[in-house]
Amino acid sequence: MLLTLLVTIILAVVVLEFNYLIRVHATLSGHLVDDLRLQTAAEAGVQRAMALLLNDALADAESETPFDALDEEWAEEIVLGADTSETTIRITDETSKLNLNRLVRKTDIELGVEETNPDMVENVMRLFEALEIDPNLVDEIVDWIDMNDEEEPFGAESSYYETLDPPIRCKNGPLDSVEELLLMEGFDEEILYGSEDNPGLIEFVTVCGDAEGRVNINTAPEEVLAAVLNSESMASMIAGEREMDPFESANDMTTRFPAVKLTKKFNTHASFFLVTSRAAYFPGGRDAAEEPAGRVEFKTLLKRVREEGEDPRGARGIQGGQEEFFSIDTVWWKVNRWE
Repeated sequence: MLLTLLVTIILAVVVLEFNYLIRVHATLSGHLVDDLRLQTAAEAGVQRAMALLLNDALADAESETPFDALDEEWAEEIVLGADTSETTIRITDETSKLNLNRLVRKTDIELGVEETNPDMVENVMRLFEALEIDPNLVDEIVDWIDMNDEEEPFGAESSYYETLDPPIRCKNGPLDSVEELLLMEGFDEEILYGSEDNPGLIEFVTVCGDAEGRVNINTAPEEVLAAVLNSESMASMIAGEREMDPFESANDMTTRFPAVKLTKKFNTHASFFLVTSRAAYFPGGRDAAEEPAGRVEFKTLLKRVREEGEDPRGARGIQGGQEEFFSIDTVWWKVNRWE
């Protein structure tokens, strides 16, 4: 009888343990399915954004004066709904921001000779002041991206960063993302992402865009316009003018504002776009009064390419009798999960 009781106890423990493991694996499998649904919904948002940008390029190819502005379809917030998921898509023109990598410019690419770009330094410093950020932090960015080890007046090179715990080396090269600022002395998440009362720097700066550092006059925030023009009143005037009628070309800018040399500072089109695709999953359906079981955010930097010659990845259009091909290339992407 004792032996029978012992065997029964052992079998009971084994059955309970097996039941526990089955429930754990079932839960994990359910979470995996939810994750796949979330990722698929977010990826669908990115694909929708790519389609909108290609369609916009084709429409531009048929126009005599192509331009990119905030009244176009790609600039509106898009919501994709399914039975159990909802995806919100936001496309931002990266050319609407100040390009931090243009704080240093190459004077001789073959020899690797470079110098600080004083105009861009002044623009970024004015932006920092408008956002109530210490403008001396611009020196930190310059030292981080320039190739030399000579410190700016308020900057820092490897001699400082190597004393940190853990030590790091100054990059001495262009920024790959705006988030790289968090590696530099003086920057923190509140400066970069903002707070309830103040917008974050990430809304106004980029690491890519026009090769000359020009800003899209049709999409730039007023803070950026004011920093480039060194005039809040002029920035407000241009913002009001473009709202009534976007600027179509360099000639259009010159015609409307002949006293201001806008063409050296601005353009009217974009090639780089940041897509933020946020997906939420509702197990009981979107119409059910419940919180989503999970959320995921895809951030993808896209480059819209226009070139002659066939590109099987893109679409084609005709401009001025010349056939052009457009494609969307992914520069980088990352996944953020929240809640």
